[in-house]
Amino acid sequence: MKKILFSLIWLICSGYVLIAQEPLKEFENIQSALFNTNSNVVMIAAHRGAHLLYPENSIPSVIEAIRLGIDVAELDIRFTKDRKMVIMHDKTVDRTTTGKGLVSDYTFDDIRKLKLRIKDSVTNEIVPTLEEVFMLAKDKILIDLDIKEYGCIDSIIPLVNRMGMEKNCIFFVYLPAYAKMIKDLDHELISMVRTGKTSDVPDVFKIVKTEVVHIDPSHYNDTVINECKSNGSRIWINALGAVDKKVAAGDINAFEEVIKYGANMIQTDQPALLKGFLESRNLYHKKLVQK
Repeated sequence: MKKILFSLIWLICSGYVLIAQEPLKEFENIQSALFNTNSNVVMIAAHRGAHLLYPENSIPSVIEAIRLGIDVAELDIRFTKDRKMVIMHDKTVDRTTTGKGLVSDYTFDDIRKLKLRIKDSVTNEIVPTLEEVFMLAKDKILIDLDIKEYGCIDSIIPLVNRMGMEKNCIFFVYLPAYAKMIKDLDHELISMVRTGKTSDVPDVFKIVKTEVVHIDPSHYNDTVINECKSNGSRIWINALGAVDKKVAAGDINAFEEVIKYGANMIQTDQPALLKGFLESRNLYHKKLVQK
């Protein structure tokens, strides 16, 4: 009887260990995909979190991205009046909250009194802090830090270091010089540089070895793809706008437009549909949706 009881206890404890290890293993798969630029895996970024059912840039939108097994949650960082880092896309709170006015005119205590909206509906969700997102995302999902104010960088990096988030964060900047500055401060940090035309791409690599290059449809071509891959970078392109609208209307094959030349990081407002599309073509690392 004692042997049976001991065996049951061992099995239960082993189950808890496996459950605890599963998210970490999945995150290791995400990291492996990010740095293995020679694989055919296409990574997915949920624009402002997975926000079809939840407010954009909210804690539930990040939780949903994790549940779906998405690689990256793209979030926007701004300062309040008293220099607290909060997650908010617009300069004002008008569109996404019950308030009015500039984010920078609100103190942290006051902005936390607002409720987040989803379309025309008011929710019980509040404006999250970057620290709260980090606590949730650590070892589960990459966070693309769309830094709306470059003054935030000096505050973000110490927080990243303090919370051990170096492997979780992608610093998204528009100039390679900013990416170099970030890497000079901490070489372990991951950067993404946006380019505006084909000729910008080789110039990026003259300044910094960046892990990701963000391109636009205007210069989505074989020359750009080959340049990025030869320098060990992933290529990020948006499905936002026309492609996502076609997909939402039922044309799942519209995603072909953003993978046709070899871009391998896709940002979308339709992360679940993109995941299904990529899995059907064996272009995504398998992850289970958590119940």
